[in-house]
Amino acid sequence: MALSLRLSAPPPISTSPPQSSQGGSRGPLALLVIAIVFLSAFVALVPYSPVAQQGKDIFSQLADSLSGNTQTTTTGTLTQVTSVDSPACASASADHTLAAPEIVNGSASIGYPNDYCALVTYILGVVNQDRATNGTAPVSIDYNRAAQQHADSMLYYDYFSHFDTQGLKPYMRYSMLGGLGGDFENVAYLSYTGPHFTSTSSVEAAVKTLEESMMYNDSACCNNGHKYNILNPLHNFLSIGVAYNSTTVFFDEEFENNYISLSFNSTSASSKPPFYVTMTGVPSQGAPTPLGIYIAYDSTPKAESSAVLDAGPHEYTPGSLIGGVLPASGFPPMCGRFESGTTVCADAWDFTPNHMTIKFSLDQFVNSFGAGVYTIYLITGGSTTSAITTICVFVT
Repeated sequence: MALSLRLSAPPPISTSPPQSSQGGSRGPLALLVIAIVFLSAFVALVPYSPVAQQGKDIFSQLADSLSGNTQTTTTGTLTQVTSVDSPACASASADHTLAAPEIVNGSASIGYPNDYCALVTYILGVVNQDRATNGTAPVSIDYNRAAQQHADSMLYYDYFSHFDTQGLKPYMRYSMLGGLGGDFENVAYLSYTGPHFTSTSSVEAAVKTLEESMMYNDSACCNNGHKYNILNPLHNFLSIGVAYNSTTVFFDEEFENNYISLSFNSTSASSKPPFYVTMTGVPSQGAPTPLGIYIAYDSTPKAESSAVLDAGPHEYTPGSLIGGVLPASGFPPMCGRFESGTTVCADAWDFTPNHMTIKFSLDQFVNSFGAGVYTIYLITGGSTTSAITTICVFVT
């Protein structure tokens, strides 16, 4: 019996601008074969190109002053789930029917394997052991449905990619299914030519193989993109997706930077003012201080076939960075400027250990780029990998 293993990940932190690339297909002949042989099987990793690397980008100059107008609105406290054996896991994974998992109006038909809670317990332990070995604090489990939805989609439609059949990227799915933190995805699959995954322990062995490949065999294939994502110290939550049949396991890790119990609202084009964003909430203890906001643009997603998705490219970028939002201070209020792109001064920017209020308009960006997806990266450093939000606003 032959198995194949495929991985795909977001890029590591870097300082080079976005580049374009092409990925490989799922066919074994198109893959880079690594010299690891067991059970008459081979392990293959998808070639990786750093398409989303950035830093020293068009937004390297933040405002000198980070103070802003003061308006406080609180929406509760951050709840951390620390045990996947809790009722939260059972309630989050109640549906065990695999069906077409398209996201429509913020909802999707998502099916979980019967042993989902046991698998999540196992996977969380493996991930946190890797983090502990490298001196990184553990992540807590979250149940954002984007992880399982994408694993379901890959199994249901038989493809492998960060993109899906609706043309959506990971942060779009995460945001559409209620995620308000920062989202960063690893995906992988392992497949045999004959029946193999007939027990929970066999699936655990599969995800263990995939996790070890991402951690320890990732350099030649993927520029250590998976490893950096697993070990990123800013990540504090993890949502997990596992979908499998007797021959194939699809594995999805959605690492999250989730530091604010957040309320988000954006107005429509017909409102006054149009496309106005209000973000209020309560930071968790030790939450990093945001320095500004990057705004990235993606064209309107278009449906893709499984064959097109399999052909690649599989990697994704954080969108085209088109400008951002900075806190204002003084009277009259003024803010710094980004090196290029559009700079919007926030109408309100208040971030303390007890509350956060940020208000601004997307209107200038929409007037320039029109219909599409505008992603709001609330950044705590110099690139989108430091973001504690990846919230998408869809403009038609």
